[in-house]
Amino acid sequence: MQYQERVSLRRWTSFRTPGRAAYAAFCHHPHELPQLQKLLPLNELPRLVVGTGSNILFAADYPGILIRPLFRGIHLVEQTDDSVIVEVAAGEPWHGFVRTCLRNHWYGLENLALIPGTVGAAPVHNIGAYGVEVSQFLQAICVWDFATAEFRWIAAQELGLEYRSSKLRTSLLGRVLITHVRFRLLRSPQARWDYPELARSLAAESSRTPTPEDIFRAVCRLRQQKLPNPRRLPNAGSFFKNPVLPLSVAEELRKHHPQLPLFPHGPDHAKIPAGWLLEQCGWRGKRLGNVGVWPQHALVVVTYGRATGEEILRFAALLRRSVYERFGIALEPEVLILPQAAWELYCS
Repeated sequence: MQYQERVSLRRWTSFRTPGRAAYAAFCHHPHELPQLQKLLPLNELPRLVVGTGSNILFAADYPGILIRPLFRGIHLVEQTDDSVIVEVAAGEPWHGFVRTCLRNHWYGLENLALIPGTVGAAPVHNIGAYGVEVSQFLQAICVWDFATAEFRWIAAQELGLEYRSSKLRTSLLGRVLITHVRFRLLRSPQARWDYPELARSLAAESSRTPTPEDIFRAVCRLRQQKLPNPRRLPNAGSFFKNPVLPLSVAEELRKHHPQLPLFPHGPDHAKIPAGWLLEQCGWRGKRLGNVGVWPQHALVVVTYGRATGEEILRFAALLRRSVYERFGIALEPEVLILPQAAWELYCS
């Protein structure tokens, strides 16, 4: 275990904003967590578990403790004729895990290829892409509970998994640290390629029914075309969630905006692409100072130079306000903003 004080935040998130955290700890194995709990003033200060920081924005200095679990390992727990249960350490890179699944003929996660971050972060944000969410395959997580100083398993059904959210980024934020994640995956391909953009890309490549490997490659290609590399241009991917509205409200809105794209979301709701809303408001490719919108995807906020968290939030608030004024839709951040009250401050 490594322990540091007065740590620069620049290396802790893909936005690379300036600022400092009071403490930071790097844990290489779960058995170090009881020692960490005794070493640090965990009860007096806020704490945050961070993987690669690809979905976090610090709006100011962090007054507490950042903890980075570096646990590694992928283990086959159970195998039946139809499925496998795979246990993955929280520090495993997500994309590498998806690639390992394909090599072992464990299917279901191929639509989630090239999503940045670690396996431990996947259930926190209920990551999803191209018609698939991690909640569809998540079985359980093992956590270190800071309140009880014990390890325990939590079933997926207890995590309050919703669209790009869970209890892990709300009521359980800072209270538990994920050590391992279990997935139930398929042994026979049941490819999902009905998402329009993905379907078009696959159709352009071949007329045959796509395999999971085809989907994996197509998703990687699409993400590389649309999204900037955060190592070259700091960003956190999609800054806002796609709004989900009651179907009746969405259809009424489309009467006023006939080109509005709607995607089914459950039996009586519809999802609207936030990127399309922002593009209609003229934000695609627009830049103000050190912050701008990526020219290839209007949902991605990028920084040029050394933007502060405050600058990014001020810019994002302008995006939100313009969408609300034109469409009456209040966009919600997909990025976890800390302190959480900062977003409300800029949106008031």
